[in-house]
Amino acid sequence: MALKDHYRATRGGRKDLLRDIRPGDHLFVINEHAGNWGPARTYSEWIVTDKKAPFTGHPLAQSPSHGGFDSVPSLLARERDIYTTRPNVPNLGVRDSHNAFSDVAHQAARRVAEKHAEEAAADMARLYKAVGRR
Repeated sequence: MALKDHYRATRGGRKDLLRDIRPGDHLFVINEHAGNWGPARTYSEWIVTDKKAPFTGHPLAQSPSHGGFDSVPSLLARERDIYTTRPNVPNLGVRDSHNAFSDVAHQAARRVAEKHAEEAAADMARLYKAVGRR
């Protein structure tokens, strides 16, 4: 089955998500939090793996930014919404540690850091897609 753009934390949404996902699929979660300049929105990325949770048998997702694992139903229940398209907000996992002297240089460093994070996620997705095909 093809992935939908958005899955909600309902019984039907959970069943649809578990039915539709395959190893290597990208899942995105939008995080709302208070930043220094008011409310901010960022996203976290998770990659569906070929691994299963020990007792439930649910598929596990792995975060490319910190390497942690979580079961897909648990991720949906905790975050309430999961998206399958990359949101147009900054990536929470990107840490730009560049001390830029201008806004333009800081934005360029941020774009480079986001590109590296996207490449790491794509590499992880390729790995799990290849393993999932066996």
